[in-house]
Parts: sequence; structure tokens; C-alpha cells
Amino acid sequence: MQAKSLSLLHYIQSSVFLRVVLIGFVILLLQIPISMIDSQITARQETKREAVSDITSKWGRKQTVIAPRLIVPFTEIKQWRDDKNKTHTSRIKHFATFLPENLTIQARTSNEVRKRGLFEVPVYQSNISISGTFNKPIFDRWSDKPELIHWEQAEIAMGVSDVRATQKQVNIKWNNEVIAFEPGLGLTSLNNAPGLHARITSLEKDKVSSFKITMQLNGSKSLFFAPMGKNSDIQIDSDWPHPSFQGYKLPNQRTVREDGFSANWSVSQISRNYPQQWLGTKFYNKQFNKTLVGVDFISPVDSYRMTDRSSKYVMLFLLLTFTVIWLIEVLTRIRVHLLQYLFIGLGMCMFYLLLLALSEHIGFSLAYLTASLAVVILCAGYAKAVLKTKRNAIIIGSSIAILYLYLFTLLHEQSYSLLFGSLGVFIGLAVVMYSTRNIDWYDLVNVDKKTMTNE
Repeated sequence: MQAKSLSLLHYIQSSVFLRVVLIGFVILLLQIPISMIDSQITARQETKREAVSDITSKWGRKQTVIAPRLIVPFTEIKQWRDDKNKTHTSRIKHFATFLPENLTIQARTSNEVRKRGLFEVPVYQSNISISGTFNKPIFDRWSDKPELIHWEQAEIAMGVSDVRATQKQVNIKWNNEVIAFEPGLGLTSLNNAPGLHARITSLEKDKVSSFKITMQLNGSKSLFFAPMGKNSDIQIDSDWPHPSFQGYKLPNQRTVREDGFSANWSVSQISRNYPQQWLGTKFYNKQFNKTLVGVDFISPVDSYRMTDRSSKYVMLFLLLTFTVIWLIEVLTRIRVHLLQYLFIGLGMCMFYLLLLALSEHIGFSLAYLTASLAVVILCAGYAKAVLKTKRNAIIIGSSIAILYLYLFTLLHEQSYSLLFGSLGVFIGLAVVMYSTRNIDWYDLVNVDKKTMTNE
């Protein structure tokens, strides 16, 4: 009975196909520690989000500025007769909204990095100048009774996503009059949307009006503007060297330097999805958000995102590394125990935990180099003891080092990751096929059976 058990164990260890299946099982088993490491990456990302939220809630969040619009109320009078031929009159108040004819926005940001523990977030102070002109409001499409237009109740409204981060009182120079803004969007405030408004008591209904607004605004991570003018020109200058231009339209001109960037957008009303004037009760701010243009102030390397991306390749790395060890087994007849496969796999899994921990302190690139060297030395040293020769250890160490170099290239060339990944798998398969091209697999099985018979 004991002899049969030993023969069965020897068969399991010697069968090529069954051994491949068991090695595959070890790879699947190693997904348990990998999933635990993935959970740790997610937890650290959540901790970072909390730290970032804490900083931005006190300094200023992502800022979106929706440039000024002119709101003029008017009353619509309707008359009708009932069944008894009695005349009834109703008065309905409307808010007509007019956008600037010309709009110029100039923003200059001074950026810095704020830290909370190990985590950091780019923040900025901005000086924003908004100027332009409004044409004479025309109500022909809505009212044929000019005396029902309430010129004295006209307002200017401007959206600011985090108005709490304004640093000083914001004023508007309307023609030659300086008027202070008040909190909220005033007459057409919808769903308590954040912003500012000012009452324009001296609106000259038969004249083009000019305006200018200057404001100091704190924010973090991004700055966006809505091109509200019939013709809008938006200019952003910054000392941040890593911009990511976003929005429904990229800049017409941009210059990125080591000491900052400059970007300009020129937008015509024909490319927007909202008109130049409308009734305020029929329009919502979400329409503006579809045509925002601006910039994200990104960090050059997000270590958590890069670590998370690198962990997606662990199955491929384990498969290729175990294939190299298995080929050495087949070609040299050195037997490697499944537990030894497991230990090497655990060593490779440790790479991602080391990368996560080290990148919080020394940056992603240096952490990647340190973690990969540590794992290569660990696995190569263990392989020397398991595979008996220094040559085999060098093959294992070199294979793992090449894989980590390959992964580093994939992480930094995101646009070509699919191409490089496909080529890597193809080359790996080609190497395996070339290395085993002369092996008689049936002969291997026969040899194993003879060995079992002799024993």
C-alpha cells in the first residue's frame, strides 16, 4: 500500500501534463496575496483622497468660473375670457438672460504643493480678470410692451463653484460705476447653485455696456471657465510645469515650459450648445458645464495609480517566470518542488507591496528600482539553491529583471501599452516554442514510466 502511494506521488511529480496543471494551480493560489495587496493599494488611495479632501476643503476645491450674464426681469400680461364672457388678466414675471457680446478672461495662477502626512496635492492662488461688453438687450421675441421691462431690477450673475475660496471682496466695474458683488446667483438662483450677483441699477437700455471684474481665487487641482461670450478669448498662465488641458475644446495655442505654461482658447458661440439669450426659467447651469475649457494641475507621477496599474500584470509575470523554471526542469531534469514555485511566486508578489510602501517615501521611480532589485536578488539567490547551478540562477534573475524593465516601459508608455504587451506575450511564447522545439514529449513520458517501473 505504501509502495502504491509512493508510486502515485512519483507519477504526480513526474507527469509533464499534470505538473503543468499543478503549476497553474500555484499561480491561481498566488492570486490570494495579490488580491490582499490590491486591497491595500485601494485603502491607501482612499486615505490619500481623505487627506486631499481635508486640504482642499480648507484651501479651495476645483474651481469652475461661469462668466457673467445679464438678467433683466419683465412681466408678461395675458388676458382671456371665461364662459361668462368675463375678462381675466394674469401677470407672469420672467427673467431674460443675455450673454456678453465679447468676453476676455485672463487668469494667472501661482502654484504650490500642500502636504498632509505622506500625501500631497497641488493648490494654487489665481488672479482672474474678466472683461467684455453687453449689447443692448432686445426683448422682441418675448415682449412687445417695453414699459413692462424692469430695467431697474437688472442683475449680473456669475457662477463660482467654490465661492468660499475668494480672497477679497469682488467688484464689477459697470461702465464707470463700481458695484460690489453679493453672495448667491440672485434672481435666477437654481438649486442653490454657488456664485455671485450684483444689482445693476444704472443699466442703459439703448447703449452697449462694458464691464470688468477682477478677483483673487484659491483652488486646487484644476481651473475651468465657461466661454459665455459670442466671441470668447480665454488665457491661462501658470508656473506649474505639468498641465493637462481638459474640456470640450483644447487650447488654440499652448506653450509648456520647465517653469510653467501658457494656453489660449478662442471660442465662438457657433461651437457652443446654448444660445446668446434665453428665458432664465428654461435654462440650467448644467448646460454651461458641457462647454468648459481649462486645465488640470496634475502631479507628474501618481504612485498609487502606477502601482495599481503594475499589479495588473502579475499573472503574466508569474506565468512567464514559472515557464522559465519549468523549462529548466525539462531541459536539465532538475526537479523543483511545487512549494519552491510557491516561495518564488510569493517573492515576486512582495515586489508590489514593497513598491507601494517605498513609493510613499522616496518617489515611484526610485521605489520601483529598489523593489525590483530586492526581488531579483531574492529570487536569484533562492534559485541558485533550488536549481543547483549559478548559471540557472542567472537565467532566473535575468528573466525577472527583464520583466520588471519591460513593465517599467509599459507604465511610462501608456499609449503603447497594448502594443508592447502583445509583443511581450508573443515573444515569450516564441521563446518557449523555440526552446522546446526538439523535445520528444512522448519520450519524456516513457522515461518517467521506466523510472517508476525500476523503482
